[in-house]
Amino acid sequence: MRQYAAFISYSHADTATVRWLHHRIETYRLPRALIGTDSAFGPVPRRLPPVFRDRDELPASGDLGGELRAALAAARCLIVVCSPRAARSRWVNEEVLSFKRLHGEGRVLALIVAGEPGDPDNECFPPALRWRIGADGTLGDVPAEPIAADLRPGKDGRRLAALKLIAALADVRLDSLVRRDVARRQRRLMWVTAASVAVALVTVGLAVYAEGQRRVAERQRRLADRSLEFLIGTFNIANPATENPRTITALTVLTRASRGARAELADEPAVGARLLRATGEIYANLGLAREATRDLRAALARLPARGEQRALAELGLSRVAYERGDAAGARRALDAAAAAIDRRARYAPTIEAAVAEARGQAKVLGGDYAGAVHDLAEAARRRQALDGDQREALGGVWMKQAIVLVRLRRYAEADPLFSRAVATYAAKFGVDHVLTARALQNRAFADFESGHVALAQQRMAQVLRIYDRVLEQDHPTVAAARILMGRIRTANRDYDGAIAELDRALTTYRRLYGPAAPAVGDAHFYAAEAEAAAGHTDAALRHVTATRSIYDTAYAATDPDQVEVRLLRARVLAAGGRAALAAAACDDALALQRRIDPAATALATARAGCGAGK
Repeated sequence: MRQYAAFISYSHADTATVRWLHHRIETYRLPRALIGTDSAFGPVPRRLPPVFRDRDELPASGDLGGELRAALAAARCLIVVCSPRAARSRWVNEEVLSFKRLHGEGRVLALIVAGEPGDPDNECFPPALRWRIGADGTLGDVPAEPIAADLRPGKDGRRLAALKLIAALADVRLDSLVRRDVARRQRRLMWVTAASVAVALVTVGLAVYAEGQRRVAERQRRLADRSLEFLIGTFNIANPATENPRTITALTVLTRASRGARAELADEPAVGARLLRATGEIYANLGLAREATRDLRAALARLPARGEQRALAELGLSRVAYERGDAAGARRALDAAAAAIDRRARYAPTIEAAVAEARGQAKVLGGDYAGAVHDLAEAARRRQALDGDQREALGGVWMKQAIVLVRLRRYAEADPLFSRAVATYAAKFGVDHVLTARALQNRAFADFESGHVALAQQRMAQVLRIYDRVLEQDHPTVAAARILMGRIRTANRDYDGAIAELDRALTTYRRLYGPAAPAVGDAHFYAAEAEAAAGHTDAALRHVTATRSIYDTAYAATDPDQVEVRLLRARVLAAGGRAALAAAACDDALALQRRIDPAATALATARAGCGAGK
């Protein structure tokens, strides 16, 4: 008979967690020092035996079935994935009972994913897990105390929870696995440090070569010594003898590198400029605009008036300005980048293509959509003329151009560009890739905006399937996709499905960013629309109130989003038949619109979105 390390008992609502756990257990390699040592299950192996989980719905009869009973008998342990749904599942309870009758109490493990043990309204343990069984095989009145790992926020986390279960399945000490895990992570940090040192040394070498041949040997030796000292000082933070390794973060190392490049390499401007441009771009990737601007400007102060490095630094500043919504600042940086390019240099075509793309984005920020379409088309033409594999860059340019065309409601022109971007990403990275999924998501949004709601829902279902395979379910990209799917389901009158999608997005954003983040307000906004369409006026109004509270904190009193939330309140009240209150809410929205922009067109647009009979 085939032996199993564990039988996983779960509600099918928790399938995503079970997939992760199944993969984690079956791919985990036990430490070499433990292999062959004695355990309750014999010598400790390199890998645990397979894990059994039923992938299909159980039969409608009252019998677990021969295959499941045989698997329960062949399993070392039973892992119960505990949630309120599992606690109410007849079949989970039956599997726990059957396992206890076969193996006793001691091999039952619990993994809490939701709910609260002992809470009558939110119980996560099924009855057979809460109580011991008697000699007659029925549940008694003696409480059971199962070994439990906890995936709820603020508890064990995925890494420690998995190690707890694996230690029980292998009958080894948990601290042995934890020490190995910490050591492995420290080794990985050392490799990353070594690779960073190597890359930085290569960069320094190139900078030295560019400076000319005068006194090459002496200068290279001096620069190598300086660079090595600088990098050792930067990465010395990874030394557990001087600082706590558990507190080391990428931002800590980045801050050390930035400070050192600004203070310690003033006499080596070319080297310092390259390092500062690198730290500035990393800060920009992290969304830290102030630090990114500081380092990029410090790099510019060390660079000559023209050259590739100066153009790249100015491009970095234009990106930071764009992310901050500063269209004028982005244009100034792009003009400076273009002026820094030596048109005869080999790098010029690549930089010119990047400048054209960034100009298109800056024009979007300024509302010049027609100009943006022109510049992005020029960027695509330049990218196609470059040597090498330009597919990723081309996919991004086509995507941006298509999004602008959607804003202009030129859907027929946008769709082929979306299609080309999706095909390009799929050819380079495969279908199961974040970039491919995002391109599909943007195409689905265009379908939604153009009224092809059924096609939009079909594409978004594919997007969510890809995200399910490549991203954690609490990733913000997944939450944004669920908001779009919620809006699409609302348009398709699938109100229960829409509310479920938007609730999941809301939960994710709250956990990631806190309850007062603008993203949480956006999720409340669309949830209000779905609840109102479903006829749940009071629930919709609660979401409207939450949205307005968040917007009042996050945005200025005259921000256009403040008008939108007031218009939403008017529409919700009107849909609920509360005409007088709807009219008052509409008046409130129109009064604010007059303060922001009294133009007739803006007022007409606001009045049309009021939905309160004004």
